Amino acid sequence: MFTVGFLILVGRMSVFYFKSKSRNWAELWPFGLSATAFAAAGACAGGIIGTIMTWARNGVGKGGDYALEKGTGATHVQISRPAEFGTLSPFGAVIMLALIVVFVVLYKSAKKKPKRELSWGAPCGLTLGPFLGAVTLTPLINWIGHVSIEQTFFS
Repeated sequence: MFTVGFLILVGRMSVFYFKSKSRNWAELWPFGLSATAFAAAGACAGGIIGTIMTWARNGVGKGGDYALEKGTGATHVQISRPAEFGTLSPFGAVIMLALIVVFVVLYKSAKKKPKRELSWGAPCGLTLGPFLGAVTLTPLINWIGHVSIEQTFFS
């Protein structure tokens, strides 16, 4: 799983650095938003979104293991425990749902190039989320939910 996400990230950054004439960081926001939204969605403990994200992550992980084994001859890494996201608080889950809504609206209204960026960010975030999301993204989203929703409306 990590292999797929890492290769997508390296590929996107390589295209940005070597092919982009302007190297304008604003070109990466659709990719970043998509990766963030799907990394956050993968932190769902259950429900429809959590179940679908787990199925998708497992499928992509099997594809990455197959590519690693057949493409390089290396064996896939055996881990002693699975990577964990951490848990979204109820208010963090609201922020995650807002990110998914923004992703869907942007995807539906995007032209060809931003749509491609959104499409590549989704599997990148989904597969790198368990490794990076628990340390950075899940606590950040929970904090944003706490500050923007819980303290504002429920305190």
